[in-house]
Amino acid sequence: MQADRHEPICRIVDKSLVGALSDQEQQSLREHLIGCAPCRAYLDDCSRAIAGLDGFRFDINPGLERKVLASLALRAQQLEARHIHRKRLWWSGAAALVLTVAGSFAASQLGDLTATIFHIDLSQVQFGLMAFWIAPSACFLLLFPLLPLLMNGKTDQEGSSL
Repeated sequence: MQADRHEPICRIVDKSLVGALSDQEQQSLREHLIGCAPCRAYLDDCSRAIAGLDGFRFDINPGLERKVLASLALRAQQLEARHIHRKRLWWSGAAALVLTVAGSFAASQLGDLTATIFHIDLSQVQFGLMAFWIAPSACFLLLFPLLPLLMNGKTDQEGSSL
C-alpha cells in the first residue's frame, strides 16, 4: 500500500473505528473502500485487532490505590519539607550577609581607634581585619549557596531525604 495515497484514508478508517466520522467522511470512506483492496485489508486488520482486545482485561490489586495515594502524600510532605528547609536556608544566608557586612563595617571603623589605642600601624590593623574577619566571613558567606548541594549529597549517600 502506498503511504502517500492511502494515508488520508487510513486516518479516516482509524476515526471510523472509534465512531468519530462525519457524514461526509463516512460517504468518502465507503466510496474509497469499494475500489481499494489495500484499504479494505487495513480496515479488516484494524477491526480484528480491536475485536481481539475486546476480551482483554486485568485485575488490579485492591490495595494499590491506597498505596499510590499514601506514596503521593509522602512525596508531597517531602517536597513541602524541602521547600521550608530552602526558605530557612535563604533567610540564614541573608542574615549571614547582613552580619558580615555590618561586622566588617564596624571592624573597619574601629580599626583606626584600635591602632591608636595599641600604638599599631593602621595598615597592620587593616591587614589583621582582612585576614581574620573579612576574608573568613566572605568565604563562609560564599559557601552558603553550596549548602543545599552539600546536604543533597549527604542525604543521597545516607539513602534518605529531608
